[in-house]
Amino acid sequence: MSEIPSFYKGWNEPESAANTDYKPVYPFNNVTQTRSGHMFELDDTNTRERVRLQHRSNTFFEMHPNGDYVHKVFGDGYEIVVKNKNVLIKGICNITIEGDAYVYVKGDKVEQIDGNLEQHVKGNYTQVVEGLSNITSQGNMRIDAGSGLVGSLTLSAGDVVNLNADLNVDGEVVADKIYSTGRIDAFGGISAGPAGFVSILGGLSIGYPVAVTGQILCIGSINSATLINAGISVNAPTGKFGYMSAGLMTDVVNTSIYDSHIHIARFGPTTPPLTPMV
Repeated sequence: MSEIPSFYKGWNEPESAANTDYKPVYPFNNVTQTRSGHMFELDDTNTRERVRLQHRSNTFFEMHPNGDYVHKVFGDGYEIVVKNKNVLIKGICNITIEGDAYVYVKGDKVEQIDGNLEQHVKGNYTQVVEGLSNITSQGNMRIDAGSGLVGSLTLSAGDVVNLNADLNVDGEVVADKIYSTGRIDAFGGISAGPAGFVSILGGLSIGYPVAVTGQILCIGSINSATLINAGISVNAPTGKFGYMSAGLMTDVVNTSIYDSHIHIARFGPTTPPLTPMV
């Protein structure tokens, strides 16, 4: 953003038609002046017609030949309207305040802007809302904090920050706890623990050097308060177990083989075990 807002046009006080180069012409300028220095002018000079009322302190108002109106106060200015006031400006409105500005509205304040709104704050910006605060954008919304690699954005809430849409993050997500009521999808794999690394093809690494596609790698135990896989069983049709211990477990594949197996003996084939494995 430029130093001067794009909407700022600037303005200067217009010069009076009665200046040193174009003095009023006698007898067309009718002047009334008091002893203390108050002055009232009705100027009928051709092409320089004007009306001027000036106080001895130089505070004045003047109507120019083209209809312009200048009111200049060499002191403090006060305007009090007991009832309503309506202002219509069909052109551009420029307001320059060289000091501070205070606006106190005891009732409601409503603004309607048919075009764009641009604000350029060179210092800090603070907004305090004691009631409900709503910001609605019918188009896209963008919030930029800082410049380049410097700057941060902080969102603080006493209870919960709710996002009712997808969250896309180009960097990292750091949290004390991540909880999902649905599912967590990770195309690049999931790593956990100080030694866990992610495989670009997927996999889950929990404190194990590399995540392998389609595998869960863990250097410690995997504990579950209930049985895994919808609370029914552990399914691994082509699984390989080097060592296993469980308080209650059903091995469907190995149990079926045991219950139906026979041996070829010298006196003929044996029958299946008299005591099936359950």
